Amino acid sequence: MPHHIVLHSMMVRRVAVAIASSLEMSGLSIDLAAVDRASMLHDLCKMDSLRTGTDHALMAQEVLCDHGYPFIGDIVGQHVRLQSLIEVNEAMVVNYADKRVMHDRVVSLSKRFVDLMNRYGTDDARQARILKHHQDSLRIQGAMEKCCRMDLEGLIVLNLIPCDQALYGR
Repeated sequence: MPHHIVLHSMMVRRVAVAIASSLEMSGLSIDLAAVDRASMLHDLCKMDSLRTGTDHALMAQEVLCDHGYPFIGDIVGQHVRLQSLIEVNEAMVVNYADKRVMHDRVVSLSKRFVDLMNRYGTDDARQARILKHHQDSLRIQGAMEKCCRMDLEGLIVLNLIPCDQALYGR
């Protein structure tokens, strides 16, 4: 896995674990270990998908299931498109955390989706899909904020906390 994807995954992990911890403290039953693992592995097949054009989330889900990790695979498989926008669960946490991290920095949903539109909005269909994902992400943010009683825009402070990036070449 390329260095920049490792750094991205590490920050997604920090965001996801912070949200999952807050949800757990609010009384929601959530598997913190699964969130931790799935967030680190969510882009496992990103580089392969760029070469093949296949869905990297579903490709990673298949790899993880084939290696005996179906629950982690299910979470990873939903990090681009959720099966349900209603149930606050591990997949929703990882999905949302990924939407809040641009490269290796926590950003607002608006900033992240402007970046996604600039990079991947190459035609009307893709632009419509990105806009739908943005609207879905806003709904997800509202649902999770209601459950954990936390302003998720405040996650941006995670950028201020020193990371263990020195261990990964930085």
